Amino acid sequence: RRFGTKCAACQQGIPPTQVVRRAQDFVYHLHCFACIVCKRQLATGDEFYLMEDSRLVCKADYETAKQREAEPTAKRPRTTITAKQLETLKNAYNNSPKPARHVREQLSSETGLDMRVVQV
Repeated sequence: RRFGTKCAACQQGIPPTQVVRRAQDFVYHLHCFACIVCKRQLATGDEFYLMEDSRLVCKADYETAKQREAEPTAKRPRTTITAKQLETLKNAYNNSPKPARHVREQLSSETGLDMRVVQV
């Protein structure tokens, strides 16, 4: 008991006759081989991520967590456009609905707005 194989999830001993699952060097009871987020039991062939602390996360939950982690930094603050800037942009886009790059660059320098803001 003291020196036998232990489950990486629950730390309980595993008898030699019991069926187990393996992930790299870790051994798990069948019922312990599950995603820590959704608690879904993982089967042979399922894609999962093995965390540093030997916990398992299914691919769907891992990607969802990564996406949530990346979202807050991806957004930039909204640009506030003054009445004068809006008037300049309206005049320019009334003359040409799809202004050329050099026209957009000129609008950007005139209004003090970023090129991307002028384009959008």
